[in-house]
Amino acid sequence: MEVFLYLLPLVGSLVFPVVLIHAIFWGMTFTVDEAYMRVRIYGFTVRKVAVSDIEYAAQDWVFWNEHWTNSISPKRLVLLRRRTGMVRNFLISPPSPQEFLKELAAKGVTLR
Repeated sequence: MEVFLYLLPLVGSLVFPVVLIHAIFWGMTFTVDEAYMRVRIYGFTVRKVAVSDIEYAAQDWVFWNEHWTNSISPKRLVLLRRRTGMVRNFLISPPSPQEFLKELAAKGVTLR
């Protein structure tokens, strides 16, 4: 038992990156409801942007962004340009960008 206590920091340092990578690539989802576009990790909301604060949405990329992406594919990137905030560009990567953009358009967001 005493040897196991010495191994706890090693086990913790190996398990934490694995859980973090799983949370980013498989646990992160993007949803749109009546008032907010939400970024969720394992069902918990970690970031939300008001739909009324979104100036436009496009399948694009710019240099200065707030990244909430779970893919390295540039075809899945969706840029949400906010009206307020210090960093106005909000970059996400939903599984099907075209359907996500249609869902945002149904909520009144301008598409580019």
